[in-house]
Amino acid sequence: MNCTSLHCCWPLWVVLAGLTGCAEAPVSPTPKAAPSTDVGRLQAWRDAEQVAGREGDRETVIGSGDSMRPIYGENTVLVLSKIDYADLKAGMQVGYVNQAGRRIVHVLQARDARGWKVQGLNNEVIDEERVTRYNLIGVVYASFTTDEALK
Repeated sequence: MNCTSLHCCWPLWVVLAGLTGCAEAPVSPTPKAAPSTDVGRLQAWRDAEQVAGREGDRETVIGSGDSMRPIYGENTVLVLSKIDYADLKAGMQVGYVNQAGRRIVHVLQARDARGWKVQGLNNEVIDEERVTRYNLIGVVYASFTTDEALK
């Protein structure tokens, strides 16, 4: 059967038009919990150390606190990879050393004259300190989350 008339092809046109649909307003993504494994804390640390050891510019740290929940928490082992300060971009998860000497992992928000503003996913306010080229540790390269609480 030759389908050259609109009448003959109309059902196909209706199907194709129905498949295109209408655009909807974008929905902001909800942070999801990090995947977890059934390995214990020690095995997660060993796995993270193995990943970190593949490159000389990586280090392993253990997360604490609730500021990055639901992504990272007390049971997360992170691998941080050094990055050039000039390569930082908003949205990256970075580690830095605060004035008290504590290592913090938060999300880059925006850059100003003092450095990068950062904020924990679960925090309502931006950190008072800025990430600078002098206190930057690196960007989160990998995470190892277990269901076992760190002791």
